[in-house]
Amino acid sequence: MDTVFTAGTDRRAHLETVDCAIFVHVNVLFGAKRSKISFDRKLFGVSYLVQGSMKTGSGSSPYGSAALKFHDAASSAIHDLRNSQLDQIVAAAKLCAESIANSGLVFLFGSGHSRMMVDEMTPRQGCFVGFYPLVELSVSNYSAIIGPNGLRAPLSLEKYEGYAEEILKGFHFGPKDAFIIISTSGIRPLVVEMALGAKVRDLPVIAILSRAHCEKAQPAHPSGKKLVDVADVVIDNLSPVGDCAVALEGLAWYTGPLSTVTGSAIINMLRCETAGMLVERGITPVMLPSHQFVTNNASDEQLENFYEAYRRSLRHLYE
Repeated sequence: MDTVFTAGTDRRAHLETVDCAIFVHVNVLFGAKRSKISFDRKLFGVSYLVQGSMKTGSGSSPYGSAALKFHDAASSAIHDLRNSQLDQIVAAAKLCAESIANSGLVFLFGSGHSRMMVDEMTPRQGCFVGFYPLVELSVSNYSAIIGPNGLRAPLSLEKYEGYAEEILKGFHFGPKDAFIIISTSGIRPLVVEMALGAKVRDLPVIAILSRAHCEKAQPAHPSGKKLVDVADVVIDNLSPVGDCAVALEGLAWYTGPLSTVTGSAIINMLRCETAGMLVERGITPVMLPSHQFVTNNASDEQLENFYEAYRRSLRHLYE
């Protein structure tokens, strides 16, 4: 039975994406034998057709093909990210470095699952002072699914006009602050209003979204704008419409969302590039060290340095 996979045009065995320990190892489908290759532009990247039996790395078991579909789609997206989004990531890093170098803060906001990208930036081993996680629990705490702290209320609040402005009113933003807003769809009133509110305050806005989804979807904000229309820099996470990339026979809906994989890569590429730019300016970022060591006095001391530097970085927000 023929199996279709989505892949990039360059199938290198070992692809290094960024220096911040993000490595994608592409082993040509773990040794799958390809008897015939056909190219056809799909949702993202180039697809190829694998015919005949497939080796999954553990004998001739028929299982693993669905897992490899996702692996290949994610690997392709990461590769395309490197090729197509580096200029945008560098442009975003310049905004972040400019803000942090001048005692500003870079706010990160994402509702729903996009909140995970906020957590990936900070607080996280390897992060540094200058990024502020603007986490609103009412739109990012839904793990119960039903009942209290369920999914219905956050989904409803994402559509509620005026909610983002009330969040923004809680801060005294400085002239050197900036925003990163993460939303794969880029159309919900909450994220569009957050971006518009930042722009009214003369703060630059970086958006991380799926262009394929955002540009195809109808706007939901009364202004008719989408996040892609408001942001100063747009980084495409290369997720397909609906985010999910894997179609399986017998399932009416796609599975295998890509935005976590590509979003995390973007966040770390952006952080590493920003750190490099700060060092070039002669500014040493105050790092959050890896503290998962026993009796490591150096990491304990650095952790205290991070706490104190972070505390000082917030002073202008409440004065």
